[in-house]
This record gives sequence, structure tokens and C-alpha cells, in this order.
Amino acid sequence: MTEQHKLDPDTAIDLAYDIFLEMAPENLDPADILLFNLQFEERGAVEMVETADDWDMHIGTLIDPDAYAEVWIGLVNDNDIMDDIFAKFLISHHEENREYHVIWKE
Repeated sequence: MTEQHKLDPDTAIDLAYDIFLEMAPENLDPADILLFNLQFEERGAVEMVETADDWDMHIGTLIDPDAYAEVWIGLVNDNDIMDDIFAKFLISHHEENREYHVIWKE
């Protein structure tokens, strides 16, 4: 088995943000899109976080957390804590067959 080359944080963040911009109009409430656009410059954040082990509850299949990067896109509060999450991304490290899953804000 070959060792998996992991996405570096900047690449994972760029991929998630590009997908977010493309898919947000179809998956977010117009009010959330407006809020995001108005607040992103001041409070926006796109962060790679430790891959959660509960994605199976969201996507219906077990995943190897080491095979994926998890990126959150949202707004931070005055304490620099992301408390308004618009999307959580799960992006595979497999470059030739890049899979991703998104949990959108409801």
C-alpha cells in the first residue's frame, strides 16, 4: 500500500473555498449568502480542522479520518471562535480521484 500524500492546509482551504463559492447559491439561504458576503472581509474564516470521526452519520458511509481533510467556512465572533458555520467540507487526500462531501448550514 502506498503512503497517502496529504493535502497541505493551504491547498485544502483553497479547494474548499472554491467549491463553496460555486455551490453556495444552490445550498444556502439567500439571507445567509448576503450575511456571508457582507461580513466575510471583517469576520470570515476558512480553517482546516481535525477530521471528525462522525462523518458516517452525515454521509452514510464510514471514512478513514486520515484519508480526508476537514475544512470549515464561516464567521468568527469577537473571541475569534467560528460560531456561524456555513459549510463543513470533507476533502479526500487522493489527488487522482478527489472526493468531497459538504454539510451545509440549515
